Amino acid sequence: MLLSRSVAGCSVAVLVAIFALRCYLTYPVFNDTKDEAVHIAAGLEIWHNGRYTIDRQHPPLARMAIGLGARLGRLPYGNPGALWATSNLDAYWRTLKAARMGNLIFVPPLFLYVYLWGKRLYGPATGLAATALASMCPNLLAHAAVATVDFGAVATSSIAAFYFWKWSREPGTRSSVQSAVTFGLAVLTKFSALIFVPAMGALFFLLARWGKRPWESWPRGMLRGALFAAVFLLVVWAGYLFDVGHLPPAAFFAPHGSFAEKVVRAGEALVGHRAVPAPAFVRGVLQVMAKNAAGHPSYLFGHVGQFGWWYYFPVALAVKTTLPLLLLVVLAGAQGVLRTARKQDAPTLDPLLAAGLILLISMTSNLDLGIRYILLIYPLLALAGAGLLASGTTPLILGLAAALGIWQAAESVAAHPDYLAYFNQIARGREEEFLLDSNLDWGQDLERLRRYSDEHGITTVHLSYFGHTHLEQLGISDVRPLHPGPPPAGWVAISKNHVGGIDRHPSDFAWTKKLVPTARIGKSILVYRVGGGP
Repeated sequence: MLLSRSVAGCSVAVLVAIFALRCYLTYPVFNDTKDEAVHIAAGLEIWHNGRYTIDRQHPPLARMAIGLGARLGRLPYGNPGALWATSNLDAYWRTLKAARMGNLIFVPPLFLYVYLWGKRLYGPATGLAATALASMCPNLLAHAAVATVDFGAVATSSIAAFYFWKWSREPGTRSSVQSAVTFGLAVLTKFSALIFVPAMGALFFLLARWGKRPWESWPRGMLRGALFAAVFLLVVWAGYLFDVGHLPPAAFFAPHGSFAEKVVRAGEALVGHRAVPAPAFVRGVLQVMAKNAAGHPSYLFGHVGQFGWWYYFPVALAVKTTLPLLLLVVLAGAQGVLRTARKQDAPTLDPLLAAGLILLISMTSNLDLGIRYILLIYPLLALAGAGLLASGTTPLILGLAAALGIWQAAESVAAHPDYLAYFNQIARGREEEFLLDSNLDWGQDLERLRRYSDEHGITTVHLSYFGHTHLEQLGISDVRPLHPGPPPAGWVAISKNHVGGIDRHPSDFAWTKKLVPTARIGKSILVYRVGGGP
């Protein structure tokens, strides 16, 4: 099937518009998630003060996009609590909506490059199919619809991976500069790009070498490598506003005696008291290393662990990904392997191998805090799944791929507006038996609780909530803290994270196991009517 450039361009534009609209429709449903306020405040600091001092464990680019939207929402810059501490309800919602819209800046480039990469791999029609699959991914919709850095990281890292792939096939100065610029932008969006993008780049170069594609001569390759490094460093420095200064103090520390502590101390000793370019970047990278070494409470299969599990992300991928996309990827991979074994023409497995590499790297992490940490895998899976439509496809395979594509669309539509809490049929209805945290409960349903309280005439709520937003701010005047132990009489609301033991001891609310909830608010809050209280 041939597609003209104009038809393909219009099709991608329509997919982008539908994706953005679906995100926009979720804005009034959900209050701010647990991490949004700090990202908004950090972005506002850059636009208002030209400084970047808030929470340096994340780089500034995505926060600048979010902060620009928030500034247009006319919220005065204050502190990390500026969003949820405001007493003006209209200002709260206006700013939150504007900040979330700032995140949509990354939507068009992501899907444009998914299409371009798919076109280069398999042809225009298959490239468009890959774009459609990615645009219907609930996890991408979830994180594009909130004011955090994860979706921006997917967009910039995917584009950088494309240019590394292009460089591996088209050696030259232009390719090296394109890779350096886009890699710099990816690192300026999230520090995980420092690991994921070079790893994919190395994979693509090895695959090119295995395919006997021409490499650059050593002298020329060394020169272009040096150019790549210089351009990359310049882009990163520009992202930190060409700041030169002393290394900022650490906000937290790696465990004593750990390898990360030795690396951090070596880095600090190397810098010493000298002024260096982009000191916040240096500190940010060291902070991420320290945080990973220290671990963070995470949840899997009913257990809370400080350092996670090696199989956490495979499980998350298995239950948080739509089954049709998983089946498309499996079929495409099997088709590619069989054709290669038979020495027949086979669609390239580069995207699938890159996705596998991302998953493999993630399994070494101590920060098992949600599928968002490997969100980059979804454009690659969409490209791999669309590869099933590549050359030599039989009518049976084509029909099966079409059926799976329709199923993917139906799953995506049915997930609205709860993209964040999407689980496939393996775990649906018992999600908390598998995963919690940002996979299910990121504090997003407090506004829904307010609406439920209004509808049922509830004036007093005993609340244990995973998040920062205040129910009083959203309109309920009498909110009382819910303490561990036997429940008080009256209306009680608890975030599923707290029931599961995140930020609480697992025994704090053991009584919930013996009671049936009166209501389930969205996907993340349980409501109980206890005794005869108010």
